[in-house]
Amino acid sequence: MNCKRTISAFLALAAGLSMAACTNAGQSASSSSAASSAVSSAAVSNIEAASSSSSASSAPQIKLTLAVSPDTSAPLLGGLYAARKQGYFASYGLDVTITTAKSAAQAVDLASAGTAQFTTTEQSTSFADALIAKKDVTAVAALQQHNDAGVLSLTDKKITRPKQLENTACQTDGTPLAEAMLKEAVTADGGNAALVKTQIASTSGTTAAVKGGALTCGSYSWSGLSCKESGVSASFLFYRDTAPVLDEYPCLLAANNTFLKQHPQTAKDFLSAANLGYLYAAAHPDITAKEVCAQVPAVKNQQALVQRSLTWLAGKYTDDAILWGSLDTQRWNRFYTWMNQKKLSKSSVPLSTGFSSDYLPQPTSSAVS
Repeated sequence: MNCKRTISAFLALAAGLSMAACTNAGQSASSSSAASSAVSSAAVSNIEAASSSSSASSAPQIKLTLAVSPDTSAPLLGGLYAARKQGYFASYGLDVTITTAKSAAQAVDLASAGTAQFTTTEQSTSFADALIAKKDVTAVAALQQHNDAGVLSLTDKKITRPKQLENTACQTDGTPLAEAMLKEAVTADGGNAALVKTQIASTSGTTAAVKGGALTCGSYSWSGLSCKESGVSASFLFYRDTAPVLDEYPCLLAANNTFLKQHPQTAKDFLSAANLGYLYAAAHPDITAKEVCAQVPAVKNQQALVQRSLTWLAGKYTDDAILWGSLDTQRWNRFYTWMNQKKLSKSSVPLSTGFSSDYLPQPTSSAVS
């Protein structure tokens, strides 16, 4: 189909432009304020024109189901909703239904059983469990290249490094993983993790907790930006800045193994359309925020915050990776090795397995009309 090849060519062009504007993985949040410029408006216009011209095709569409995890930060799903809303899936002959599972584990189970062909998942939790259980799924793309987890505190407290968290109490979600990541960052900074106390608190009240003087663990793309949106002057310590071992993939796309084996081109088309969706989300965080709020009930009244998050995330989908969606074997294994050493799962997570970059859209040297 000529229109599909045209879109692929524009996809390669836009991906190249996005890569040229990537921010470094170790940079602080303040250095990413220009992230929304990662995509050329001209390139996006060309992509949209190609997509629009192809949507009139009367060819029957392949029906696919994407199960999204309710535990995934809503803005991270923006590119997927944009791909459907803007017709990118349809441009590749795909009719995609997006369904929200009851839990992250159920989302993976739906894909493993073949009820859904794709699912969103988290490397540190639901996907680690899937690997241990040898479920029939493979991670095929990273939706965010670097982990943005860390600790929030009022700026007035002047906490600028994890070692300063000694003899303090930090709020977490109560999971062993959250506590282990906090203490790993302190240890990596030369501190004594035994001197850090943890308290269990709801992540939904992060902004109020920080405003009240609490130290709180969370993600910058939501909790950190929530403080900014509310006018709370807060500092954020990224775990990965002092402990690179914690730089896992916070959100992945995974697919059913049988589907990948039997329909590799359809899988590639799905990811190419998803890539277009994330390019669109990066260029149009305002429009994408409206769609996310319309599709995700939990954030329907938080459009300003969703838009702020999407603006920050614009430069994080590809970041310093070679390609959108790239999965690095060294980083993948490094994090799971750490998890295994800390005994954070019921049994060891297998290494060097369960992921593939074979289905990602590849850049081309020349446009094909």
